[in-house]
Amino acid sequence: MLKKLIILISLIFVSNSLLAVSLQNKDEKSYKISVKSNSSTMRATINGGTVKGSICNKCSVSVEGVGKVEANGSDQIIIKDGKIIKK
Repeated sequence: MLKKLIILISLIFVSNSLLAVSLQNKDEKSYKISVKSNSSTMRATINGGTVKGSICNKCSVSVEGVGKVEANGSDQIIIKDGKIIKK
């Protein structure tokens, strides 16, 4: 019984991480970002050539000087050539 419970909990955590939005910066410069999810807002910087994985499950991502995009599930947001793309 305990083994089944542990497996179930593990599957829930894995499935949640698979359904998380990621943000990749393919540009060389850094950008200030704002991630708004429900009632909270996270502000951070994404350096050039880096990826921020699992930033949210459903959110609005603003990249200063680039734009804003709504994302959810396993969407991938890419900053490239000063533009924002959602896959």
